[in-house]
Amino acid sequence: MEQFIGFWDLTKEQQERLAADGMLNIRTFGKRKVLMNQDDDADNVGVMLSGTAFLESMNQEGQRRILDYYEPKESFTRKCFPDVEGVCYVISRSGCQVAFLNDRKLSSAYKKYEKRGQLLEEILMGTQKRALMHADVLGQKTLRQKLMTYFQFLNRRKGRDGFSLPFSYTDCADYLFVDRSAMMRELGRMKEEGLIRTEGKKIWLEEKNCGEDIREKGR
Repeated sequence: MEQFIGFWDLTKEQQERLAADGMLNIRTFGKRKVLMNQDDDADNVGVMLSGTAFLESMNQEGQRRILDYYEPKESFTRKCFPDVEGVCYVISRSGCQVAFLNDRKLSSAYKKYEKRGQLLEEILMGTQKRALMHADVLGQKTLRQKLMTYFQFLNRRKGRDGFSLPFSYTDCADYLFVDRSAMMRELGRMKEEGLIRTEGKKIWLEEKNCGEDIREKGR
């Protein structure tokens, strides 16, 4: 709870008031538990406090696709669910803690509540930025270009001293919409050619390959 207070600058009194009015609910989930689905209240908002969650879709053939993912301090809402074939839901990758708010109730009870605008703006901006990044990755013509474009994004976001994938290699393949075996073979070739180094899920880009020009070398 202290993490949630610190992120939104909520005082304990504000948190207690929101909770008492049914507008704030902090819940803990285990691995692969649905946090939000298409039938939930469209005004519900989830703020990740710990762990990682996926926005997944499942088509009529039972094929899973990872459309987005959320790490601590990132938010999700059903209003941002895409109109896709099959079902769409937010699900925990492993154990996580989530703070849920209801925008409709918050707006009705606290018309001047200063954090509401900040919350909605950050949700929309975060969703848009991640969607554009994902579209840029998926728009690359080759598997190597997809991998390097995504790795460069993570490298810029998480620092130059390498970065850790936010999920497993299987999840990474689903996020990139590629075959896992083909992806692992390509990663092996990239290591042999000195483009990257890996240690488990930790990845380092060689210094000469940290720029955007590496995508031009894709196969």
